Amino acid sequence: MKMDPLETSLETLLDEQIRRKDIYSTVLSVVSGDGTFRWEGARGVTAPGHAPMTPATPWFIASITKLFIASTVLRMVERGELSLGDRVVDRLPPSLTRQLHVLDDRDLTDQLTLEHLLRHASGLPDFIEDYPKTRRKAGIDRRSLVEILLEEGDRSWTLEDTAQRVREQLAPHFPPQVLDGRPIRIRYADTNYQLLIGIIEARRSKSFSDVLQELILDPLELRNTWLPGHFPGNGPEPAAAAVYAGAEVVRFPAFLAAIGDLNSTCADLLRFFQAVVEGRLFQEADTWERMHSHPHRFPFPRDRASLRQPGWPIAYGLGVMRFHIPRLFTPFRSIPEVIGHTGSTGTWLFHAPEPDLYFAGAVNQITAGAVPFQVVPQTLRILQRRRS
Repeated sequence: MKMDPLETSLETLLDEQIRRKDIYSTVLSVVSGDGTFRWEGARGVTAPGHAPMTPATPWFIASITKLFIASTVLRMVERGELSLGDRVVDRLPPSLTRQLHVLDDRDLTDQLTLEHLLRHASGLPDFIEDYPKTRRKAGIDRRSLVEILLEEGDRSWTLEDTAQRVREQLAPHFPPQVLDGRPIRIRYADTNYQLLIGIIEARRSKSFSDVLQELILDPLELRNTWLPGHFPGNGPEPAAAAVYAGAEVVRFPAFLAAIGDLNSTCADLLRFFQAVVEGRLFQEADTWERMHSHPHRFPFPRDRASLRQPGWPIAYGLGVMRFHIPRLFTPFRSIPEVIGHTGSTGTWLFHAPEPDLYFAGAVNQITAGAVPFQVVPQTLRILQRRRS
């Protein structure tokens, strides 16, 4: 049976990905908003000697989790449990917030709000990627936390550990921004979303896993999305696809469970994001509009840590990335903008509003944080043929 040219091109895209250096598994799924088009495919193996990767294989979604965290916060805002203007110091205990944001000997922690955290406008350092500052006390480990994990292996971790690392070893990048609608300075920091998880748990007096189950997973019937160690099914917890660091498989079950990053499948992610974009997850019609409207653009990378983080030309709203390649770089055919999120292990979940297409995928490689911003335009070019 002859394959459709569009499907052939998508298959070829997967073949190209798996041939890349250090890419050992990849998955991609695409669906149109009206359901008239659906395609999925996978290549590689979940880990050496393990089962082949399939479209139904669960994988570690990394910072796509931030979309789930932001959606949980916005659902709680709709219910009157939280407000975007709430101060962080009023939602978390002093043991966590004490001198969390000290810049030029001024403690600015009491200026931080939930909106600062959601927008990455807090100026707080990234507890995973940032390096300790040389002007801090002598004798501290000069490695980033991700380097420590890769060299020394898995470890338990708490929000108190995050606060302590930020307070004692790192330094803020800029003051909390004035959120009055004008352009502001932003910088990606996992610290922001760790604090949001802590605020969710403190407000509900429940674990993040339980709140997520109640507000997101159960209403949308996402049966294959879970926090490591909290699989809701009756059987054993499925093994998510391995994450590679170069040619080595790395596993950090204790650390990843502690920081709240999820496992999921393409099907669950697309189901989730369609419900977000179409407003079916929320009670108020304008909640999704608030999330993605008026984003602010990340700057060009300025240091070692920011080279591994989202940067220009990506813009960020309330837990949502907006990615659009400037026309200068695509003079022959404009690439539509996409809205969604990526993860540092080469994961992505996006909606292209103009052709109304959703797509999710991963390459499961810790050194492949930039790959989604290469694959996404390639996918869009292929999908544009569906319209022509």
